[in-house]
Amino acid sequence: MMLRPRQSQTGFTLIEVLLVIVLMAVLMGVAVVSLNPSDPSRRIQQERERIQAKIGYARLLAETDQIEVGLQLNSAGYRFLRFDKTRQQWFVIDTDPALKPQQTLGIGYTWRDAGVAQSIASREPVEGAVIPDMLLLSSGEATPGVLSIRSQDDPSVVPVELQINDLGDTRLPEDEDTEGVRRAY
Repeated sequence: MMLRPRQSQTGFTLIEVLLVIVLMAVLMGVAVVSLNPSDPSRRIQQERERIQAKIGYARLLAETDQIEVGLQLNSAGYRFLRFDKTRQQWFVIDTDPALKPQQTLGIGYTWRDAGVAQSIASREPVEGAVIPDMLLLSSGEATPGVLSIRSQDDPSVVPVELQINDLGDTRLPEDEDTEGVRRAY
């Protein structure tokens, strides 16, 4: 009886396959947790970026179309307004898709103008009045202040801020150097 030489077999063992599956599951779990869109801190960061872009667009619209634009914050979101000079009143901008009224559930806003904080919920409502919190004027000027965005769902999440200067430029507080010198916009 003659023995055949053993042929080498190629492939993976069951242990190797299981180890790869477990590693992939762990990595996917970490990725899902880090990319969780419902994470309150991620949501307010995204909202800050979104409203910063919209303020920049509204500023450009005000200057190019020579209209006065305002931003009105409320407990359920925000909306952009335009001033009608003939009627001498503010109207909601609802024809421009970029500036349509936004409902932001779970996110709250605080506007601080001239060093005075004003909570949107505590502001006394004026019957039927549409009054902006912040102005973007056709001359290129704006209401300077700080827009604070916070999570209403999780009070432990640190609010983020967006600073707006008198020319309508927006910047983040972390854009300041350690010596307190502001970087260029």
